[in-house]
Amino acid sequence: MAATPNDESRLADLLPDGCVLLEYAVSIKALDEDGDIVLLNYRTPGLAAWEALGMLTCAADTLRARMQEWEAT
Repeated sequence: MAATPNDESRLADLLPDGCVLLEYAVSIKALDEDGDIVLLNYRTPGLAAWEALGMLTCAADTLRARMQEWEAT
């Protein structure tokens, strides 16, 4: 499933003012046509696999740190 300009516009709407969308890697939890939960992963064609891995690793590290903070309180 390829991203459309409309999809990228919606993602750009999530950015802080002044930021410009260049590339993205996303992981999406969704329901498929059978009602089963699925995990979908996408990245823009211009984003190298190592860049996507780095971005998602950074996001995972940030979430892990936040969870540790929550557990500490």
